[in-house]
Amino acid sequence: MIGFIGGGNMAEAMLKGMLAKGMRDVLVSEPRDDRRQHLRQLYDIDTTGSNAELINRCDVIILAIKPQIVNALADEIRDVDVTGKVIISIMAGVNLSYLERVFLAASVIRVMPNTPALEQEGMSVVSVNEAVSEDVLNRAIELLDCIGKTLVLPEAFMDAVTALSGSGPGFIAYFVDSMIYAGERLGLARDIATTLAVQTLTGTAKLLQAGISPAGLVKMVASPGGTTEAGLNVLNDRGARGIITQTLTAACQRSIELGKKLGG
Repeated sequence: MIGFIGGGNMAEAMLKGMLAKGMRDVLVSEPRDDRRQHLRQLYDIDTTGSNAELINRCDVIILAIKPQIVNALADEIRDVDVTGKVIISIMAGVNLSYLERVFLAASVIRVMPNTPALEQEGMSVVSVNEAVSEDVLNRAIELLDCIGKTLVLPEAFMDAVTALSGSGPGFIAYFVDSMIYAGERLGLARDIATTLAVQTLTGTAKLLQAGISPAGLVKMVASPGGTTEAGLNVLNDRGARGIITQTLTAACQRSIELGKKLGG
């Protein structure tokens, strides 16, 4: 059985993808009664308010909680036997070394997913230690592929991954919201500006997925002396590339800090 400790948005995203692939042997542990009821009624699954019960019943446990409360979880399950269990953590900044100390005798896997998993278009990056068998890793990848694409990378890259793909949807949404705001300032109604911006984002993503490079797409759109070039000149003059680099660097640094707070 597969268990989720935490029944929030990311757990629900994974749950939706798994159920769509026919994986129905699932249990969710969630402290809020209203949230448990929501998940039971909407997905026809079993829920519990006990993390210890979930660990005892499940052989694969997905930690879908905020990293700030993982120490409380560690104290709560200190006496629970996790021998032979597979622990998959989707908590930002929580290192494999910390997970190994908490879940002795278990196989631990660290994952950085992102919120597009809500539409099964997520990007998940997996890191494991040498103790994790190929079969266990492949099982984890099978679960994650239910919500999008999966890559396996050394843990040394995980803070950068957290900044780019983990926090990235927030940064992209901020840029889109700013485009909508600018459209309103130029006289467009908000609903029209929203439709234009979101569809432009969707279409641009599909062009990039088709194999056109970002730099190549810029050249396709920006005719010499044209409107796009005029806008790009402002971005370049304001140092937009440097600002974006600083933004991701700040997110990466925060991921490092979270890991240090946990002693990872």
